[in-house]
Amino acid sequence: MAELPLLVINVQRGGPSTGLPTSVEQSDLLQAIYGSHGDSPRIVVAPRDVEDCFYIALEAAQLAKRCSCPVIILSDQALATRIEAFNEPNLDEHWIEPELDLSERGEDFKPYPLDGLTRHAPPGSPMPEGTYPKVTGLEHDEKGHPSGNPVNHQKMTEKRRRKLVSLAADLPLPEVYREEDGEILLMGWGSTYGPIREACDRLRDKGLCASATHIRHLHPLPAGLDELLARFEHVFVIEMNDSGVYGHGQLATILRSASCNPAIHSICKTDGLAYRVSEIVDGVDNFLA
Repeated sequence: MAELPLLVINVQRGGPSTGLPTSVEQSDLLQAIYGSHGDSPRIVVAPRDVEDCFYIALEAAQLAKRCSCPVIILSDQALATRIEAFNEPNLDEHWIEPELDLSERGEDFKPYPLDGLTRHAPPGSPMPEGTYPKVTGLEHDEKGHPSGNPVNHQKMTEKRRRKLVSLAADLPLPEVYREEDGEILLMGWGSTYGPIREACDRLRDKGLCASATHIRHLHPLPAGLDELLARFEHVFVIEMNDSGVYGHGQLATILRSASCNPAIHSICKTDGLAYRVSEIVDGVDNFLA
């Protein structure tokens, strides 16, 4: 409600509760996106390997500042305990010196404008008119003062939603490994990146027209993703969570809801172990048999 920039890093383990603290799982996606009372906008991203853990943290900080909301990074145990060599980042290229804007705010200053993005004034900013904005967990007007007005609440809810819709339009579509359309698309998120790529190659060695892609931005999803998925006869979403009551994993459930695409299928497991390439290949073979 306060629309404050915040980074949360969730290194997922086997659940529920303490569950399997030294084993891997990807069961926190729906909690990360929807886990709150009320409609609370947040951004959810996931790194694909150890190197990406560095770069996604930089991007998450930029997104939190741009949209003035929490950004949740969904890592997992398979990444957190992995040793992986990669080129040393150029820190001079990525370092951004923070600038504290303590300029004077006039009487018309609105930290929560209905027609724009939230922009808080740092504590200590001069307010000559003596009208100070507030940061509160209560619903508020454009100046941050608590308000229970029903029309205001509706407009503020729509405002908070619009910034994620706007972000989705700017997010790049995930790259497709191999052909841009065809018979099979393997899709995943997080640490399943490597096994999915190799499984794609093995399926092609067996004569199947297979491609692969990996989603980095989980919420909001990039605009146009439904059109990408529609170019394939079968989309297999590989993830380490339960297929649930309705037969689909957490990401697959979101994708089916967003695109109404019945070609989206799930390959799921919750044994606490990272995916073997053979498990993905066998899952596809069993479905097509």
